Amino acid sequence: MSLLSWNCWGLRSPQTVNALKEVIRIEEPKIVFLMETKSDRDWMVKIRDNYGFKQGLIFPNRGSSGGFALFWKDDIQVNVIKYSPSNIDAEVNSRDGLGWWHLTSFYGQLKTSLRYESWSLLKYLSGLSQLPWLAIGDFNELMCSSEKEGGATKPTQQMQYFVDALNWCGLGDLGFSGPKFTWLYQQSDGTQIRERLDRVVAIMDWVIKFPQANIFHRTFASDHNLLVLNLMRKKLKPVQTKIFRFEAMRLKDSSCEDVVNSAWEEGLHMGIEFPIESCMENCCAKLEVWNKNYFGHVGKNISHRQKHLQWLEMQSTSIENIISMRDTRVELNCWLDKEDSMWHQRSRLNWFQAGDRNTSYFHSKASN
Repeated sequence: MSLLSWNCWGLRSPQTVNALKEVIRIEEPKIVFLMETKSDRDWMVKIRDNYGFKQGLIFPNRGSSGGFALFWKDDIQVNVIKYSPSNIDAEVNSRDGLGWWHLTSFYGQLKTSLRYESWSLLKYLSGLSQLPWLAIGDFNELMCSSEKEGGATKPTQQMQYFVDALNWCGLGDLGFSGPKFTWLYQQSDGTQIRERLDRVVAIMDWVIKFPQANIFHRTFASDHNLLVLNLMRKKLKPVQTKIFRFEAMRLKDSSCEDVVNSAWEEGLHMGIEFPIESCMENCCAKLEVWNKNYFGHVGKNISHRQKHLQWLEMQSTSIENIISMRDTRVELNCWLDKEDSMWHQRSRLNWFQAGDRNTSYFHSKASN
């Protein structure tokens, strides 16, 4: 079982929606916690349903800010025990034989002057359940000065208040894999501020219950990295043999039309009894070679750019690094857009209208 937590800072742009769709497809989470959605209830219900989460609790935006949601799958049990604009507390049973545990989805106060309210709330939540307890989210605070790079130094006492609250609750940081920082701010002078604001903390009973649990900071085209919490090690899926289908996303690359035109002309001059069948087979063969050697596997292209972006985020800040990060984010968004086109075509509702072998594109070529 896995759980996602993301301060998405607005869930209206195609880039953000595609990024969330991609990570849900890869990680297959049972629970998703979203902060700062900046979206109304109707839009969040649509997001929930489209991504296969039929259960959830939604707080709509307040003007141009706020909004958060907790979604979960039907095959797990989630009993919400308390919620507020800063947290959703629930008892969870993943039905894997390990029983129930206490989950707090947490969003710390943005204003430093109100941060004490967050720590008071955290202490209060510690007494809501006697089950093994885990808290995840954007706490909007550092535990030590090494969790920040660039900008003004954080006051030591401010960070200590957070550490004291965690200690009072018996919560320990579970660590992470991936880039060190979870939030990035690009200043007008070209410099960056990077901080680790998002984290997962738990009491020792929870750690003993899930000894294989691990957390990963996943980079996407956003100023906040996404947290992926896996309770157990994932099992590898068997590789399946694919059959050829023409993907509409390939038309986003101008060289695709050249490949089809060339292959169609070759098929017409092969001198066999059924030229249309020959053209189709030749197009399939040529497109498969083009896809492998030039266009590439869309998932691998996305994965490559995500890994490169993660590597860049682990490097020291420099002008060259900032430019490279910006360019990589643009490339990643382009590939996410192509993937969105692919999954739209493959969806059950649209496949017969926009996909498979009888596309309007091939019909137009066959009629010429």
